[in-house]
Amino acid sequence: MAATSTRSGFIAAAAATSAAPRGPTLQPARSCPLPARVGKRQPVGGQHGASVSAAPRQLLTVRCQAFPSLTKQAAAKADVEDWVATVQVLKEGAFDVASHALSDLLGQKLKMVLVSSELDPETKKPKMSPEADVNFNKKYSKDVGKDSWIKVLFPKVPKDFGKPGAVLVESYHDNEFFLKSLTIETGSPVQFPCHSWITHCSHNSNRPRVFFANQAFLPKDTPEALRELRGEDLSLLRGNGTGERKNPERIYDYDVYNDLGSPDKDITHARPTLGGSSELPYPRRCRTGRKRCVSDPDAEEPVTFDDGYVPRDERFSPWKMSLFLKAGVKSFGQQILPTLRDLVDVGEHYDAFHEIHELYEGSLRSVKTIKHMFKNPMSKSPVQFPPPGVVQASKDAWLHDVEFGRQRLAGSNPLVIELLKEFPPTSKLDPKEYGSQKSTITHKDLEVYLEGLTVEEAIKSNRMYILDYHDSIMPYVKKINEETKGKIYASRTLFFLTRRGVIAPIVIELSLPPTHRGGPGLNRVFKAPPPGITMWTWRLAKAHVAAVDTGIHQLISHWLRTHACIEPFIIATHRQLSTMHPVHVLLDPHFKDTMNINAMARTSLIDSFGIIENGFTPGKYCMEISSVFYKSWRFDEQALPNDLLKRGMAVPDPKSKHGVKLVLEDYPFAKDGLDLWGAIKDWVSDYVGIYYKSDADVEGDAELQGWWREITELGHGDHKGAKWWGEMKKVEELVQALTTIMWVASGHHSAVNFGQYAYAGFMPNSPTICQKLIPERDTAEWEKFLSDPEKYYLNMVPTQGQATLIMATVEILAQHLEDEQYLGERGDPQWTSDPRALEASEKFSAALSQVEHEVHDRNMQATGPLFHRAGPALLPYTLLSPLKGGVGLTFRGVPNSISI
Repeated sequence: MAATSTRSGFIAAAAATSAAPRGPTLQPARSCPLPARVGKRQPVGGQHGASVSAAPRQLLTVRCQAFPSLTKQAAAKADVEDWVATVQVLKEGAFDVASHALSDLLGQKLKMVLVSSELDPETKKPKMSPEADVNFNKKYSKDVGKDSWIKVLFPKVPKDFGKPGAVLVESYHDNEFFLKSLTIETGSPVQFPCHSWITHCSHNSNRPRVFFANQAFLPKDTPEALRELRGEDLSLLRGNGTGERKNPERIYDYDVYNDLGSPDKDITHARPTLGGSSELPYPRRCRTGRKRCVSDPDAEEPVTFDDGYVPRDERFSPWKMSLFLKAGVKSFGQQILPTLRDLVDVGEHYDAFHEIHELYEGSLRSVKTIKHMFKNPMSKSPVQFPPPGVVQASKDAWLHDVEFGRQRLAGSNPLVIELLKEFPPTSKLDPKEYGSQKSTITHKDLEVYLEGLTVEEAIKSNRMYILDYHDSIMPYVKKINEETKGKIYASRTLFFLTRRGVIAPIVIELSLPPTHRGGPGLNRVFKAPPPGITMWTWRLAKAHVAAVDTGIHQLISHWLRTHACIEPFIIATHRQLSTMHPVHVLLDPHFKDTMNINAMARTSLIDSFGIIENGFTPGKYCMEISSVFYKSWRFDEQALPNDLLKRGMAVPDPKSKHGVKLVLEDYPFAKDGLDLWGAIKDWVSDYVGIYYKSDADVEGDAELQGWWREITELGHGDHKGAKWWGEMKKVEELVQALTTIMWVASGHHSAVNFGQYAYAGFMPNSPTICQKLIPERDTAEWEKFLSDPEKYYLNMVPTQGQATLIMATVEILAQHLEDEQYLGERGDPQWTSDPRALEASEKFSAALSQVEHEVHDRNMQATGPLFHRAGPALLPYTLLSPLKGGVGLTFRGVPNSISI
């Protein structure tokens, strides 16, 4: 009986597995008498929020009843052997090792059991090995780099045990630890990739953790001995939608964005709920179950930075958090960021452009706003920003119209510009509310720039382009101008492609709504001056366009279309696709750290009075505007070829490499992006083809169908029933969906994130807010403008405090950190044992190397036919060079995931 009782923990759980109901009704299977201590002390309780009750004593004898054949096998010593395994864990500190030793001394063991891929022929139950103790003592382990390798002995394993298919890990240790992998060394090695934090079993509904060997299976192909464990493991991650989540837990569930405001502070901090309504739809975030605010029961209480619930395995590793802090908040920010939030209330502006350049040439001593914020002399603590790419080669290149145009194709927001298909541009808004639907730009305004062409001829020859923020912004213009410190126009900017193949803005229309319903709108048209002529009203107009574009970049192209829209896919993948599902295996590296960085953003970037609201023109309406854009979001249009077709920047062409042909070949983002898209799609096609042999395999995959149903009905539930989702019944549909997800998480995000500092680090190039409208002629404000246009310009754009805060923020966000995994890389070389998948992966790596070479070759032509590759700023477009390019502000490299 002694041997039986020592193994009872796993078997009690195994017995409960067969008896427990599925999904949210799971109940604890056994008692866990000691509380877990993971960082902070946590109350003992089931993972679903239920209290832990004592299990019947009879569970202690279940093992022998359920698996009698193992008892018989163990009795025949000649038929058993000891198996040796290596457990790889993140290296523990001395205190943690001592804590593990104390737990062992108190009888709170850490044990493992192997589960065979074969059923016992007599019992028809899964074969299970005897328990193995895991000991962190240096006697059994050795440190290798950042890890520790622990030798573990599985005693008396029957020789007919078969190939292990799973390992159960049950911890009663007070301390958590990070389990990277387990490798069975006896016989033919079997690897179990784990990469998970192991916490006290009370945080896993008192069940052992389950890890499968590195062989992926569709549900129908799963070895029968593992099928029940596969389902049980999934059900433990879903929760039941109630209770407050605790940090050691691993529950994935959905909720709306009701956590951006702090209404209990005062009414000015209240923000509307995003998601769950047709008025303000939004993707879902991870549910935390936090308490509700007193003043608004629909709003969740706010938390401090990085203190909210994120499923344990989604949190930054200690190394990643250290790197993240060192990237800015620690090395630069600990001294300055605590006061930078105060700076946004200081209204001093720069007086001249040279003051901004001094931020990169010396220290912040020249900035009087910051100088008086510190008691200690700045000479003792010099701070210097690195020079942004846009002004490294030339301080004045950003002023050129051709550079302004180039940045719509190769800047930080290169996926908004459209081909102009009709003139004049028209609005779809109610003319009684927002003025005439027709633009006030005339043929005469344009034709002086068209090199002898008529407007119609220029349009027909694909030489007219538009940046159109009229209809999307106009409904908020009055609110923003009257209720916030920002000033905004609804804008249309027209561009012309010269015979030299260079795009430049030629006319800007800035519009305000009527002062009364039914009245005329207020429209002003600004025309580009001849080359070499400075016209400050034109610069003011470009600044207003740039401020709107910078806001759309941050709120829509970046936050909404990548961070927010990917999170529901992450949640659904963990809830519906087993870790042994080939699609889960494929997607896993593309979800690394996304949920953690999103949770951080909700507490410091996009929250009420956060960095975005304080520094961007729409102010408190920032996130609400992103919700309005989500109304027209379509998953199928996130695929790069479809996005280009929608904007008229490409046309269908079956003969072309990617099925589309660019209407503007010198479009760096699109050209490089299509090559990257093609490499990803080929990799996905090869990989999916290994497991799905026919459309019937897709339609018959219950996990996959549940995954797609949950994405379309819950995660993106505000678009439930939209025809563009497709049906997910064909291999082709699966390949397209997976390629789109992986493209958004990698290429799309890299294009809009890692160029932020290069362009927005120099505030005048990408101002985030305008605080004045352009003055009317023959007014006092006009005279003030004429007296010092440069100072007026700088008084219109962000204050010193606002600009410095944004610069510090984008400097951090645009960093490549040392722990990043890039396209073609996997964190674990043993991620699969399938030689077909490994071969396809090697082919993908070779394709990425080819993309890298093609990007380099195109950039070598930047001074010739491909002007937009570098432009006047001499900043080569390398954001979609896929391979790792180093650490820091490298302006190159495409990580797998949205990890910062």
